[in-house]
Amino acid sequence: MNNNEPSRVDKNLLEALNMPSIPAQKIVSTDSVVVKVSSSLTGNTDADRDYREVRDNIKRIILQSEDAIQGVLEVASETQSSRAYEVAAQLIQATLEANNKLMHLHKQLKDIKKEDALKAGGSVTTTNNNIFVGNTAELSRFLRARKDLETATKELPPGDIIDAS
Repeated sequence: MNNNEPSRVDKNLLEALNMPSIPAQKIVSTDSVVVKVSSSLTGNTDADRDYREVRDNIKRIILQSEDAIQGVLEVASETQSSRAYEVAAQLIQATLEANNKLMHLHKQLKDIKKEDALKAGGSVTTTNNNIFVGNTAELSRFLRARKDLETATKELPPGDIIDAS
């Protein structure tokens, strides 16, 4: 088969998608890049191992999706096919969902770590009564600073985040 002619599969796909034939282009092969995603977590627990495996899989899916999106967008721009743009939109949506899953994975691991710490540490200690050791001037400054902080946070528009520490 001549490299300039589309393959039989390509011809069938173009026909099935009602797309015009694509002019022959020079195909340039690139070396695939192996991305090793390392985790900052250490330890041998099942949760850590599973987290690293799932995180690596999601990262790999995201990278592959980005490459696929670029290819589909090239096809869509060349053919001006509405179906190709629809496929591109679906790929973008799938990539966004993979990113969201990655963020939820981080939150779930954080929750698991918190639960493990509570189990290891025993019960949670709640302090109901506090005692201040100091003079009245220090107490007055502390209360004034706390009141100023509360006033500042009330004046912020909704959605803004401040670091109170």
